[in-house]
Amino acid sequence: MTTVVTREREIADLEGFDIVIKNAQTGKDLNPRENGVIGPYPYAKSLKGAKTVSDWRRDRFEAAYHGFTCDVLDADGQVVAPQTLLRTVRESYEGE
Repeated sequence: MTTVVTREREIADLEGFDIVIKNAQTGKDLNPRENGVIGPYPYAKSLKGAKTVSDWRRDRFEAAYHGFTCDVLDADGQVVAPQTLLRTVRESYEGE
């Protein structure tokens, strides 16, 4: 079984930005140590940088994980606005 924090890290490694997984109904963060809640991430390549955070969350994350949502974080750990381009989010991690 994979913990929530392990799945968050796997997604971050592929997509190039950190996330925090949340319950879509309550908006509360999932317990990072919880096992087996989030299945495998079904993508092998990152989404194009010209797409927005909102596009990624809707078309990839929420489509794969019904009942869950997430916050996308910049390199400083701040939640990124939905209209932000993925390219911009990824650039915040450069040089770390």
